[in-house]
Amino acid sequence: MATAPGVYDASLITTTLNNMIVTGFKKGTFVTANTDGDRVTVESNAQGEASWALNNSKLGTVTLTLNQTSPFIRVLNELANKKLFFPIWVDDPINKERRGGTEAFVTKIADASFSEGVEGRAYTIKVGDFSVLNY
Repeated sequence: MATAPGVYDASLITTTLNNMIVTGFKKGTFVTANTDGDRVTVESNAQGEASWALNNSKLGTVTLTLNQTSPFIRVLNELANKKLFFPIWVDDPINKERRGGTEAFVTKIADASFSEGVEGRAYTIKVGDFSVLNY
């Protein structure tokens, strides 16, 4: 099925973790993937001349918000408990963008809340070689 330019379809966004496609996302913002800092800082001297400092950090953060019923709750808890690294990628085929990296680590097991409905669990994943690729 062809998609018109400028059309977004959340069902086409895929997140792969350890080469498995993550399922069981919570409605709303279900994944974020960003670098941790600015690429450059700049300051001006007394005469107004700019000095630029490039930030060479490759750190990034991916946050997954899952339903408490997602099978990936167990996967992420196990990765965190065993202190294992894994690859994680977020792909947007419409905008032809891929974010993530191969050196990912769960920074904290998600907080758990329980109610009469299905609650969300947000997992924060630090990526040591974060990149944004266009394809």
